[in-house]
Amino acid sequence: MNLDTGELSELIEMTKQQKLEKAILKEHIENFYHIWQNDKGVYLTYLPAKDKPKGRKAVSASTQERLERKIIDFYLEQKKEEEQGAITLRKLYPQWLKIKSLETTASTYIRRIDNDWKRYYEADPIIDKDIKKFTKAYLKEWALSKIREKSLTKKQYYNMAVIIRHILEYAVENEWIPTNLYKSFKIEGKLFRKVKKPEDETQVFLITEQPMIEAEAWKDFYENGYTTALAIPLAFQIGVRLGELTALKTTDLCRDGKYIHIQRMAQKVERQRPDGTWYPTSWATVDHVKSSAGDRYVYLTKEARRIIKIIMDYNAENNLHEDNFLFFQRGKHITPTAIITRLRKYCNHIDTKQKGVHKIRKSYISALLDAGININEIRKQVGHEDERTTLHNYAFNRVDPLQNEADMERALAI
Repeated sequence: MNLDTGELSELIEMTKQQKLEKAILKEHIENFYHIWQNDKGVYLTYLPAKDKPKGRKAVSASTQERLERKIIDFYLEQKKEEEQGAITLRKLYPQWLKIKSLETTASTYIRRIDNDWKRYYEADPIIDKDIKKFTKAYLKEWALSKIREKSLTKKQYYNMAVIIRHILEYAVENEWIPTNLYKSFKIEGKLFRKVKKPEDETQVFLITEQPMIEAEAWKDFYENGYTTALAIPLAFQIGVRLGELTALKTTDLCRDGKYIHIQRMAQKVERQRPDGTWYPTSWATVDHVKSSAGDRYVYLTKEARRIIKIIMDYNAENNLHEDNFLFFQRGKHITPTAIITRLRKYCNHIDTKQKGVHKIRKSYISALLDAGININEIRKQVGHEDERTTLHNYAFNRVDPLQNEADMERALAI
């Protein structure tokens, strides 16, 4: 056959329709009502009818072909009505996401949700199934299949399941369904892909690396005059988050200059286009921090105070005072990207693996733990709600294997 693309597509659609109609007739005859011919030669059958006493109605036609057409058209129309009246995840997702975006100031969270929707749901048949027909068994089987298919870790599963669990809760609140069945079962932890805890040297700057990184930063400052460079040695002294570091102001100094008030942060701003795509990420400074525990007073060591004085003196000499911010580059207040870029360059210069500002924060916490500082005091200094977060996710060994071996020899020597 010599068919162009349009003709081939039309042929495929015709074939699909023929298969669908054959399936409809087969199901009707095998599961519902047979077709028969009366003594007048008329073909008859029954069709479902909820408003009739026996829940059915008789239909007839002069030929079998015409009767089959009536049967097919009846079920096709019924299917169309069901689809139009169905409440699906696909229909609810945009409504729920809009409400979710009103509940948070973190637009990055909304974008992450949308990325997870595209990754886990968009091509999955579940999003077009009527949620009123969901059962506990169906949802549990779907979840288990997703875990195996995507080889999900516990965290990945949680992020993925947030969408369906919260959409169904939204449907309950609107009284479209009586209960959220996704909350009625649990997944065994052993089914998730296990994640090996990363090696310590990949999570912190070793005590041999920190002086070299700081030296690169000071050199950069004296050669180029960018106070951004000094954000890095300051971060080793105060352990704040990247967004908090960028948003520091001279007016945050308090208690005779020995503390700095962490009360704002730089935050990513994500905006979605009408077609569902996203604009490029931008940054904005907001007058709040990550959590209630994040609003805190951080102690400034003598070295931290020295670094801040050098920065403030440089800013005064060069008339840099926009909104009292601490860090400037080329006359303008910086975004977190400026610090990220410089730290990446310093890691390259000292020939070490790339480590971000969050690894500096981990180094700061690990150093305080090594020094025997009370865990609750550390928790308050770094703005964690729970000390378990501090211990479980931020405690790492900062010495290299050779130093570790030497320390163990000394500790265990008789």
